Amino acid sequence: MTGTAAPAPNFSLREEEYWYHVSPQETLPLAGQVEVNMDLERISRFFKLTAQHKPSDARRLLSQQLIAYPPVFSEVRQFLGISDKRAYLDLSYISSRTPHPTHATSLCGCQPWTLARHPLQFFLALLGDTKGKAVQDAAATMMADYLLKHGLAEAAASFTTMSKDVFQLMYARLISPKEYQQRAAKRRGHGCEGALASLLSAANLTIVPADKAVNPMGSRDPNVNLKSMELVERSVGSTHSFDMVILHKNKVRVLIQSLIHTSDPGQYGVNKSDETVEIMRHVRIWREKNSSQPVELWLLVDGVGFSENKPDTINKLLREADYFVQLRSLFKAALRAHEIGLTRVSSIAFAEIYSPSTIEQLKKLYVPNGVKVLTLSQLPVTYNSVVSAGQASIAF
Repeated sequence: MTGTAAPAPNFSLREEEYWYHVSPQETLPLAGQVEVNMDLERISRFFKLTAQHKPSDARRLLSQQLIAYPPVFSEVRQFLGISDKRAYLDLSYISSRTPHPTHATSLCGCQPWTLARHPLQFFLALLGDTKGKAVQDAAATMMADYLLKHGLAEAAASFTTMSKDVFQLMYARLISPKEYQQRAAKRRGHGCEGALASLLSAANLTIVPADKAVNPMGSRDPNVNLKSMELVERSVGSTHSFDMVILHKNKVRVLIQSLIHTSDPGQYGVNKSDETVEIMRHVRIWREKNSSQPVELWLLVDGVGFSENKPDTINKLLREADYFVQLRSLFKAALRAHEIGLTRVSSIAFAEIYSPSTIEQLKKLYVPNGVKVLTLSQLPVTYNSVVSAGQASIAF
């Protein structure tokens, strides 16, 4: 469109605003670090040892290797294309149907009709000697059979024919990125929550959990009774957990739900969207009966994954919630908090990506009266606090 002004989004349409501000996966912040390094020489020696033995001896050899170095299970399953989640769900199922060697229960301690999900670390711990040698041997045999069933013997034979350079290249290009993405997906959601919590803390708001900004992954989600709008202990069927809650005068003022999807949200995303509709129904009922103590539902939403099913996910979410922010529009949270009397924003300076007409839209839709709109160079250094908030800087 050379020589023609680029079209501007219509921010009065929430969907257009969402897709204008949506962040690609790599720009969404990570909470903590994602480590996917592996000792490739060690795993290469493992594959060579496995390939040298007859199939009849592979089970015994593999069981010994698992006991000697339990983390090898996690390393091997990556080369077999098995995700961490797939592995622990499969092992949870298998162990619930594997007899315990010394007790009248299953190996994992639960029965098939009470199947419980056990994380992978649970099974790696069974390979240690804390539960006794009989349990150790039974777990090693079960996990060895699992890897062999998923093609370990055939894979080991193929991997040993590769040169060192090809083996390293395969790990770097095919295995490590997949593992990184799987581990990073949840951390990106928590990273976005941490970024929002940092802004809310800079605005001197009272948020629960109080340490969300510094500990976004470890913080315990607050539970709210949607009929009384009180923070309570979790109770199935009568409470709902939120990623954050903003309090005002020790009362719930804002409920914040985070939904970050960098890939297809699937049925989970559809269900969460339906859940949001139900939450919003309770919020509206509360406001009708308690006008002196209003409560709002804010969404922290982002990610291109919503494009897989817009009607049943993001469109529904944007239509129902009182307010929404994204990583690039975090400034909206501070502006809304000012609007409802929770903090005071002195001024805002929008980033240069916004055209003058787009800034006018943002001013009309989100900037409260009394908040100055400046350029970045005009922000006085005398303000008590100037913080970056997505594609804008906020001065308090």
